[in-house]
Amino acid sequence: MKRIYARLGEAVVRDVDEPGIRPGEILVDTSFSTISSGTESLILRRSVENPGVDEEYPGSEGHWPKIRDGLAGQIFPVPAGTTGDVSLGYSASGVVRAVGAGVVDIFPGMAVACSGSQCAHHAQVIAVPRNLVAKLPEGVTLQQGSYVTLGAIAIESLRKADSRFGESVVIYGLGLLGLLTAQIARASGIYVIGLDVDRNRLKLARELGFEQVYDPNDADTDAAVSAATGGFGADAVLLSVVSESNDPLNHAMDLCRQRGTVVGVGVFGMTIDRARMGGHDVTIKQTIAYGPGRYDPRYEEESIDYPIGLVRWTENRNMALFLRLLADSKVDVSGLAPSPMSVLDAPAGYALLKGRDRPPTVQFHYNI
Repeated sequence: MKRIYARLGEAVVRDVDEPGIRPGEILVDTSFSTISSGTESLILRRSVENPGVDEEYPGSEGHWPKIRDGLAGQIFPVPAGTTGDVSLGYSASGVVRAVGAGVVDIFPGMAVACSGSQCAHHAQVIAVPRNLVAKLPEGVTLQQGSYVTLGAIAIESLRKADSRFGESVVIYGLGLLGLLTAQIARASGIYVIGLDVDRNRLKLARELGFEQVYDPNDADTDAAVSAATGGFGADAVLLSVVSESNDPLNHAMDLCRQRGTVVGVGVFGMTIDRARMGGHDVTIKQTIAYGPGRYDPRYEEESIDYPIGLVRWTENRNMALFLRLLADSKVDVSGLAPSPMSVLDAPAGYALLKGRDRPPTVQFHYNI
């Protein structure tokens, strides 16, 4: 089968064996997968700095095991011919081919959406643990469903902000995650203000119905945010940017109301201006991927769920909610990517995301 990897800063397509299937797993013939633009661009860059270092969980070294070889007696060999390559992809959809022992509510022939950087790769066939699989509701296409992980990340960032009906949030960065988060916030009765330095992203946000979108570098932007929030400032700012600069973080604190919240979704400089943080008594939080359960081998690899009475929104329940929002037409993903490209054209797809007029993301199809 075909699978996409990062190698020395470039995307490469390899011929590898299909994955096996363990108890509790679901074998899926992939239909579509969607690039997580920020994360995968970062992985491509790191494949130059640290060639061949494939953590499966990016940034997990010293904290979490490589989940695919982190459980006793469950060693996952590196596919032949991929030594030195780094895994890419964690959001896909497809049709179930087979299920492992213990899976009782998913059946062959079902359309599903899949998450997980350790399993839902850009590949023709993927083996995914049950808690990282969600059924596609009626009316949601496989192409739409392949956004599932990005949608779950967006949902979790709003949960971290503890944003409530009637409050205002600034989405700082209107790339793929920012545009999804803005739509989910609006569907929740939250007022949205968007910021981005890219005029094309501002235009796309307006096309999605967001009128209060601004360039953060414009002199009038802070006053516009203040006016839109009754002079108080935003209840929360979600930082969905990729930048080495400390400016976005410190600017985000300026935009908050007294005791507001800044949620780190992207990757950015973390040198804090103490006076700006203390001036509004801002709380800074970091969102962790798709929701509770992420990076827990017992939840993900052994399919041990958290009781809903103790953990209302797990990563799987976030996935299912995003798919429901798609089914209810609360989120529109139609303008976020050009027509899906063949997995064989993966290098061109990643190159497209480096261009001046880059789309928020690129999707791959596997009908080859």
